[in-house]
Parts: sequence; C-alpha cells; structure tokens
Amino acid sequence: MTTSGIDCTACKPCRVMRLTTQQFMKLGGEKWDRSFLIRVGKRARLLHEEILGRAPKKVRPSIKGAHRNKVGVYPCGVLEQAYRQVLAEQSASANGQEAHAHAL
Repeated sequence: MTTSGIDCTACKPCRVMRLTTQQFMKLGGEKWDRSFLIRVGKRARLLHEEILGRAPKKVRPSIKGAHRNKVGVYPCGVLEQAYRQVLAEQSASANGQEAHAHAL
C-alpha cells in the first residue's frame, strides 16, 4: 500500500500505466485544491525530465471545457514520487509557520 492509499500490487503495469495528475488524484480518492494539483504536476514534469531525459507526452484531458489545453501524462511511479515530495514540502512549511508563530 502506498502513501496515497493506492494498492500498487493491484495494478501491476504501473511502469507503463500513464496518468494525468487529475486521474492520479481521483484514483487515490482525494480532492486536491488547484494549487496542490499544479505543484504536483510541475514536480512530476521535473522528475520525468530528470529520470527519462525528455519532456512527458501530452494529451487532451477528458474533463468538460478543456478541449483546447493539453496536460502531461506520467508513469504512476513518477506521480507517486512527486506527490510525496509536495506533501513533505507542505508539511515542512506548515511546521515552520507554527514554530514561527510560537516564537512571536
């Protein structure tokens, strides 16, 4: 079981399964705010370029009203890693803000 609650043993082809950030969010049964979704997408793009040496492929999302804009599709593992990193940064900044508030 991964940190996002997705059981990766259930979906064996994770290495080849490509998802958008929206699809990854829905598979985890979560609802992210727009800024979190964007941060995960940006981090996933950086990781994809770092690991595979090229930009991710882009597709048109299946959501209504988004027929013009394309979004990146990433291997499940890249999205999982990006998600963990953004969560860690978010909790670290929240802890830093609490410490700063207590110091005042």
